[in-house]
Amino acid sequence: MKKLVILLIALIFTITAIAPEAFGQRRKKKKYRGLATNIAIIGGSTAAGALIGRGRNGALIGAGAGTLYATSRKGTKRRYANSKTRRYTKVAGGALLGTGIGAATGGKTGAIIGGIGGGAATYLYTRGGRKYYSSKGRKFYVRNGRRVYL
Repeated sequence: MKKLVILLIALIFTITAIAPEAFGQRRKKKKYRGLATNIAIIGGSTAAGALIGRGRNGALIGAGAGTLYATSRKGTKRRYANSKTRRYTKVAGGALLGTGIGAATGGKTGAIIGGIGGGAATYLYTRGGRKYYSSKGRKFYVRNGRRVYL
């Protein structure tokens, strides 16, 4: 019986010593880094806004604020080669935020006016930002006529 237990322990030890070498393959680099993080930020802020605020209006405010924050993160700026895509998501976040605040203060009419105002204000604000480009797989922006690579 002792020999069987010792043999079993030796076999388990041998298998565990070999196992890490089998999983030593390189991982594939993610194409969209941080996308799950952005989705979690937006979803969490929407849920928090709904719980803290007044239901739907709070959810709109939370979703707008979460979208604005998530699209302003460093990883998001590097991921989008086309800065127009990031600008449009920011404008959508500003419109959601404006809709939520307008609905909380002025009902349906306030929601419409707030949504238009929030989207327009965010669009005007983002026009002065950097435009990101991609060349040969490298991301960069232009500052003082020179390329600055990320």
